[in-house]
Amino acid sequence: MPSSRDQILNKLRAAKQPFPDAPPRPKQYVPVAAVDDTSPQGLFQRFAFELDRVMGQAFLVEGDDVARACVLDLLRADGATDILAWHFRHIPVEGLEAAIREAGIGIIHPEMHDEFRAETIESIRGAQVGLTGADAALAATGTLVFSTGPGKGRLPTVIAPNFIAVVTIDQLLPRLEDWLARERATQATSLSDRSNLCFVTGPSRTADIEMQMILGVHGPGTVHVVVKK
Repeated sequence: MPSSRDQILNKLRAAKQPFPDAPPRPKQYVPVAAVDDTSPQGLFQRFAFELDRVMGQAFLVEGDDVARACVLDLLRADGATDILAWHFRHIPVEGLEAAIREAGIGIIHPEMHDEFRAETIESIRGAQVGLTGADAALAATGTLVFSTGPGKGRLPTVIAPNFIAVVTIDQLLPRLEDWLARERATQATSLSDRSNLCFVTGPSRTADIEMQMILGVHGPGTVHVVVKK
């Protein structure tokens, strides 16, 4: 005997128009947020502006050498001796891992799904910075898009008090709708296949009953995004 859920779904599938009062789906949706300049430079300027509004900071750099130097400068400014990082195949800067190790900074790739979970939790307590790439950066809101997968877990984006993301300029998209459209068009990885998908807009923030804004309570208190041309 089919379950109640199956009965409902079968009725919906059998109906030619299950919701007769619903308006027809529009051929083209009106964007929620307007982005006037969709050139690479225009997208970066809008992304940097929106990120600054939520107390983050973006840097536009050209080439791997300048990107490495920018990341190292940010790590030094944060006083980093140990960092949590994605595997560097997911961070689009050649030679970055070697440069960080040469600077005397320890790199931890946190893995919570093996028998060493307790040891991993202890080892990440003192990390000062999280370092990752991103799936995309959305100009209209200054938002970073992350999905989890092998070598790119959530911990580096939420545990350390400071966070650095590195993206390429072609990962800048006008809005969330554009990212969703690209995902559907390329079908590179189904959204339903991802165990975790999240959107990060600036540092972690909260406000108490007196409406005092505090950064970094539930995640990183600083967010820097390096955009490589």
